[in-house]
Amino acid sequence: MKKSVILLIAFIIAGTYTWAADYTLEECFSAAVANDYSLSILNDELGIKILDRKDAVSSFYPIISTAGNIQYKSEVPALDLSLFGKPGETAELGTNYIYDFNVSMNQIIFDGFSRKYAILLSDNSLNRTRKEQVLKEDMIHQTILQLSYSYTMSKLNIETLNTSIKRLGFNLNQVKLFVDQGFSSELDLLDIQSKLKELEQQRLNLESGKRKILLQLSKITGIPDLDTLTIPPKYLELLDPYKLGGLEEKLGANGGLSLFEFSRRQIELKKKIDNAAYYPSISGTGAAHYGLPGTNLTGSDWQFYFTAGLQVQFNIWEGGRRISMEKRNTLSLSQNLKSRDSYYQNLYFETMQNLDELISLKDQRSAAMDIYNLKNKKYEIVGNLWKAGQKSTLDVLSAEQEFTEADIREKSLRIQYLSLFQQILFNINEPMWGNLGD
Repeated sequence: MKKSVILLIAFIIAGTYTWAADYTLEECFSAAVANDYSLSILNDELGIKILDRKDAVSSFYPIISTAGNIQYKSEVPALDLSLFGKPGETAELGTNYIYDFNVSMNQIIFDGFSRKYAILLSDNSLNRTRKEQVLKEDMIHQTILQLSYSYTMSKLNIETLNTSIKRLGFNLNQVKLFVDQGFSSELDLLDIQSKLKELEQQRLNLESGKRKILLQLSKITGIPDLDTLTIPPKYLELLDPYKLGGLEEKLGANGGLSLFEFSRRQIELKKKIDNAAYYPSISGTGAAHYGLPGTNLTGSDWQFYFTAGLQVQFNIWEGGRRISMEKRNTLSLSQNLKSRDSYYQNLYFETMQNLDELISLKDQRSAAMDIYNLKNKKYEIVGNLWKAGQKSTLDVLSAEQEFTEADIREKSLRIQYLSLFQQILFNINEPMWGNLGD
């Protein structure tokens, strides 16, 4: 909220005291990606995943440690020397203090392949985070692009109204002459003046809407002085919807679906790691010691010596934990599959509906273009008849309104078509800006 207020203030200041800048769509793409906090968080998450993988790899290396131990015994065993011809005499075996300083190494030899699958699991998690970054950037691009279409629609409609206002302004001057010459009444003058005010009000409303879109773009991109937006021609090209063949197959490349595959892979690898508990764990140990009394428990001298061993551990029963883990993994796989199917069905029907609407928009726009040309011709004819005194001012205003509405309708259908086409490309992971994952 605080960031939005700062951007709003900056936008107002920039528009008041500085020349506002013209930005291209690509510049907005780059700025939005750099300004997005969630991407910054994903970058941190990516760093964590890289460290997790290093941690998984480290399990293949031995653990080397050092330790020191000092113990005191209040009593030590004594040897009766009478057996050796010294009646009444004894000798202490060992010392009251025991010292042991060592450097040891422990190496896992076999653990049911859990270390191998742990590395694969960390790789899967790392790749998923990278994919999430790509999908987030694609979503940012798509949001910017759709807002740019809304901006373009407002801009085109404003231009249409400005042209209409200019035409009516010419008609207004004609009516004033007619009134002065007694060929028209004050009512004709009032009708045109009222219509002009209505158009100006519509234009102000559209300009307000355009400013709101620019504010949204400023919020996303972090650009405070965004006043005009230049869209490359390729984003305004009306492509043929029939070129979108094989949509059912292409939907398999959808970015959201890939996340379900990462989840499935994660569950399967976790299951393999859990299954490692059915195998024994084998590890080797070795250590170098320096201590007192050393290997001779009855000795009293410092000694340097080595120890080595092999440890085998097999868990026979864990209170039903393994069965619970198997059931959990099976349920998780089922849940992931159902979620994926639900996502795909929604994606499929949405895309098919968009395609049907796109084809309809193509036909509608063709009809709208014909209507535009007819209304334009009608306006010219009515205007000429009006100048000749054969049509009323209301007839001219009606023809003007029909012509303006036809113009707005045709442009609106064009932008709707572009927006819908881009949404379909986005759904099949073939966005106009290029697949960022490649």
